[in-house]
Amino acid sequence: MRRLVALGALLAWAALLLTPALDPMGGAAGVASLRDDLRSLSGAALGIGRVLLAAMTHALCFAPLGLFGVFTLPDYASRLRRALLSFVPAVALATAVAWVVLARRAGEAPGPFELILPGLGIVFGSAAAFAWRRGWRARIQFLPSLLALAAVLALVLAGLVFVALDADPALPETRPLSSAEKRHLVELFQGKNPRKVPVGETRTLRLEAGDLDRLAGWAVLSGARVRTSVRPWTGGLSAVAALRVPRIKRWLNVEASARAGIDHGRLAADGVELRVGRIWVPSLLLRALTPFVVAGLQGDRDLRRVLPAVESLAFTADVATLTYGRVDMPPGLITRLVWGEEEGQAIHEAVYAIVDRLFTLLPATPEGDGRFARALVTAFALAHERDAAGSFVEENRAAILAIGIVLGHTRLAGSVGERLDDERSELAQKLYSGTTLRARSDWVRHFCVSGALTVLASVAPSNAIGVLKEELDADGGSGFSFGDLLADRAGTTFAEVATRDEASAARIQQRLARGFRVDDFFPPATDLPEGIQDAELQSRYGGVGGALYRQQAEEIERRIARCEAYKP
Repeated sequence: MRRLVALGALLAWAALLLTPALDPMGGAAGVASLRDDLRSLSGAALGIGRVLLAAMTHALCFAPLGLFGVFTLPDYASRLRRALLSFVPAVALATAVAWVVLARRAGEAPGPFELILPGLGIVFGSAAAFAWRRGWRARIQFLPSLLALAAVLALVLAGLVFVALDADPALPETRPLSSAEKRHLVELFQGKNPRKVPVGETRTLRLEAGDLDRLAGWAVLSGARVRTSVRPWTGGLSAVAALRVPRIKRWLNVEASARAGIDHGRLAADGVELRVGRIWVPSLLLRALTPFVVAGLQGDRDLRRVLPAVESLAFTADVATLTYGRVDMPPGLITRLVWGEEEGQAIHEAVYAIVDRLFTLLPATPEGDGRFARALVTAFALAHERDAAGSFVEENRAAILAIGIVLGHTRLAGSVGERLDDERSELAQKLYSGTTLRARSDWVRHFCVSGALTVLASVAPSNAIGVLKEELDADGGSGFSFGDLLADRAGTTFAEVATRDEASAARIQQRLARGFRVDDFFPPATDLPEGIQDAELQSRYGGVGGALYRQQAEEIERRIARCEAYKP
């Protein structure tokens, strides 16, 4: 009878996990949140603490499955028989139930990595039931013993981190790329969009060693806290990264290499070597873990849709070669990568609530700067209404993305898991064409897209995208514009300040509740040089990073820093 009750309790708990009342991912922190926390040492500590707390909460949600699973099976006097005939089968049963729960929640089978935290929770719950069956002494000692083990592991981890930190970075400061180098990188990817490859055809992307390294360097830009280097070698790849720890003059240097490749959708890797600071990870441990990591990647819910399209990925001493066919990207992929599954759904709902409000109000708003002001005020007013029981930062992120979709570029809609239909895309284009910022419609797009990209990615790549757009214009187009660059930086800065932390996010909402004053958010830019063609950009300004270019860029930063909305 007791075992039937335990089985009923296990099934009831599984049913609860399928409802919003007990959402095992509700507290999960997204990558974007943690990225923002890393701007300071205290923020990093708090951010990592939040992630660990969310992970622990997620795991503990599944602990009752292991607990009830043990009690569905008979007890045995012998510890060995109890472990083999009760503990192990209970863990297997609970894991199978957890797999079903995760599959039902996502609508498809979970990847192996998605079972790690539930599995830890199940083991914890099963161990608690195992201790309960051993008697009162085991019950009393269970939690203190567990806490003592956790404290020892934390001390060991802290010691390893301290030993791993170096006084100097493993890499020199990332060199700014020239205009020609950036254009070359863009040209390599032109015509290679995997979503536009005709069915039955393939495309081949060849990246030379220097191209890989420049791509990595461009992603972080000069002066960033992260420096990277990526190099192919025959049969594999090696990478070095140096991360500057906030506020302390120490660096975390990581070096890794492996033989790797993809053959007709099958991922393979071996010979992994990993060094963190002065600590070499034992090769025996890496050899044992590599097959599990490969299997996890192969079974990942998103990658298993993409990998079958990859015909081959191979490395030589000089070139990385990728041959692939058509790839239909999973819906909401970017959302899940940035925020995680459940937060991705929440951000989707928040963004489209604001998008719908903007599409309702803006067509009746007169064209010009006033329409931009109303869009900003309306989006953040709705964010304020929605964050009463939530987060100022998350709602501000939603507002910035919504403005980016409506007044920036409709392609941003795909980043939150849903493309606009033709009717709303046409409406967005009409709204954009009649909206200005300091009487310029192009600055609206620069500001809004840069802000949205800052929400979706780290700040440095957002700046790089804005700079690249201007450099491409300089090559026979409208020419490089420092005014446009100011609009990019203003949008990036606005997004940074509006999502920096809860206090800063609340201040932006309060400021916009009093109305939009352009000087507070977007400094004068009409006197900045524009229409600079590539030859002049190189000869007079020294290209990106040249002396005169830096002088203009520093002036832009000074103007933005004087904006009242961006002051601490």
